[in-house]
This record gives sequence, C-alpha cells and structure tokens, in this order.
Amino acid sequence: MKILIWATTFGGDLWSLARYLDKRPEITLKIIMDNPKLHLREGIATLFPLHSEIVKRRLYSHLMGIPGYSPDITVMDNRVPLRRLSPKGFMLWHGFGWKGPNDLHEFAHLHRSIRRCWGSAMAPNDLFRWQTFGQWDFAHRTKISGFHPHNCCITGSACHDDLRVPLDRELLQPYYPFDVVGKKTVLIAPTWHYGEVFAHWGNDAELFHKLLSRLKARDTNVILRLHDSFRYPKNYIRTLNELAENHGSIVLKFKNHSPDNFLDMQVADGLITNFSSIANLFYATGRPTIHIYPVADCDEEFMWRRYTPAGIYSKKVNSVKYIWKLAPEENGGLLACSFSELMSHVDKILEEPGCCREKADKFLTKYMLGADRKNCARILTELEKMSVRRG
Repeated sequence: MKILIWATTFGGDLWSLARYLDKRPEITLKIIMDNPKLHLREGIATLFPLHSEIVKRRLYSHLMGIPGYSPDITVMDNRVPLRRLSPKGFMLWHGFGWKGPNDLHEFAHLHRSIRRCWGSAMAPNDLFRWQTFGQWDFAHRTKISGFHPHNCCITGSACHDDLRVPLDRELLQPYYPFDVVGKKTVLIAPTWHYGEVFAHWGNDAELFHKLLSRLKARDTNVILRLHDSFRYPKNYIRTLNELAENHGSIVLKFKNHSPDNFLDMQVADGLITNFSSIANLFYATGRPTIHIYPVADCDEEFMWRRYTPAGIYSKKVNSVKYIWKLAPEENGGLLACSFSELMSHVDKILEEPGCCREKADKFLTKYMLGADRKNCARILTELEKMSVRRG
C-alpha cells in the first residue's frame, strides 16, 4: 500500500502515525510538508529518523503531489490539497481538544475542499474517512460537524502510543539549554484563540512574571511553547522574550520555528495550558496538568480568534459557551479559575507528581479509548480496509 502524508503540521498524531508506518515493510510512505529542513533540525528527527522520503510542498504539489509517485491514500491533518492526489483520502484531525463548535458553518470550507477531491463526506462515501478519537468524538463529528457515520472511524490518538512510553531524559538532554535530568521542568503551552493568557485576570506581563518567579524560586525549568509567532502582536512577543531573558532556565518556542512538541511533553513534569489540545496528548504521560479557565465568566462577551487562509479573523461572541464543544469542567487534571488558584496548583503538581493520574486516565478512558497503545494499529487497519474497498 502506498501512502502520501499531506502535512499541515508534522507533529503529534501525524508524526506518530508516520513513525509507525515507516517501520512497516508492506507500506511505501512519502511525506509532503512546508519546511522539511525545519523538521530535520528538530531533536525528534535525530532521535527517531524516518527512512521515508520527505518533500517540500510547492505550488505544483497541490496538482501532482510527488512526481512519479501514485499513492493509494492521502492522509491529512488539517488542510486538503487543491486537487485529488490519490484515489482515497483519510483525515487524521490535529487534536481532540475542547474548542468548537466545529459545526457545519465552521467546517463549510473544509467540506467543500473534501468534496472537490473525493466527493461529499456528508453522504456515504468509500473514498473518504474521518478519524475520530472515541465514541463521544464520533457522535460530535456525525451530529454536529456533518460527516456521515459511514465515513467516520474510531481509532484513538496515534501519539498516545508513543507518549505512554517515557523516554530516558539523558537522551533528551542535548536538546535543552537547562538540566532536564536533575531538575523539574514545567511546560506552559497555551492556545492563542483567547488572546493573552491572563488578560481576564489582569496584566499578562505582570502575571507571567509572578508565575515564572514562583517556578524559578522552586528551581524549576520552564518551556514556554506558543502557536505560530505571526499570530501574536510584535509587542507581545517582545514582552515574552524579555520575561524569558530575565528569569533564566526558560526556553521560548513558537510552533512555526520549533514545530515538535513531543520531546517537550517527554521532559515535562507538568503542563499548564488554557485548554489547548496538547493537554489531551499529555494526559497519556500520567503527569499533572493545570487547566487555566480562559475567561473571567463563561457568559461574558469576548473576542474569539481564528486563523483562516485570508489571515487572522476575530469575532465578538456573547458567551464562551459558543466555542466549547466540550465543557472545560470535563478535563483530566486541575482547573484554575483564578490566579491564586493557579499558583496553588503549581505548588501541588511539583510536590505531588501523581495528583492527576487517576483523573487523566478516567478522561482518556471516557473520550480517547484509554490510550491503550493500539491506536496506530487501528488506523492502519482502517487504511487497509480503504485500500481494498472499491470506490
């Protein structure tokens, strides 16, 4: 079977699936991404090199893929090529998360893109499959997102297969500027959709300073990982750089400069996030997660930000409930509804590393097939069924 990976972001589930398929002798795999050199500079590419060909995406890639290569299935994580590059298409969506609504209105462009390449995903269609993370996600995609049940499959998260296996931090040490073996490390990884991380509690710079000072006082490293740098105002980036320089033992990463987050999750002793979908992956490590409630009140007005092909789109919504497909109270860790509560939780996760393990496992069992390390095999089974089924 010949597989083409059409990567918007080559990380998380897509990377784990590629790693799995790369080892299978019956699979021929090739990968198209925007910047192969950027991936190859990452520690993950050195520690876990792929033997499959990785090709830079160019304009003609949308029309002919990789010249001379005729894949059976194109696997995508977000965006769809301009025309069909293989007889069949498989969507491995880039995260479970809480963000919504992922309804027909939000997914209108995506549905059009899929229909252009493989026909409608809203009616039974053997040319296309949409991967879901569990029964709850299956129901959401079929009832809210508009995908016909025939076109959806339940596989779990590919990256969970790898995150369930902790890596020796001695192997990871060369890729960090601070001691990840003898000292604790906290990963701060907020989503950008709500704007500044602490704006609903006060001034971002001041509260970040207090948080980083608390972690410094506890002799803890910090990885501050954010989305693409172009999504943030320049003065905000400047403030974050100044905070990192002043506090020490901090590395600041942006997704478009340092796309891999797998090694960060492996070295992190805890995660702080305002409901980025990285939390659903991190739960599989068994280490604690603090979830920052991203607004002062769930019924207040706020500006919701989305990245579109035309640029950053902001929309005022009456209630944050509009953009949650899953209530934030449904999580696998601790919930901070005030800055003082956040600081208390920081102390807790550093002192009690197992404090969230049971809750994380319950979440994974309920929503993501328990992270049972069989997810890549499930995805391969679905790909095999697609390849032999006549369209």
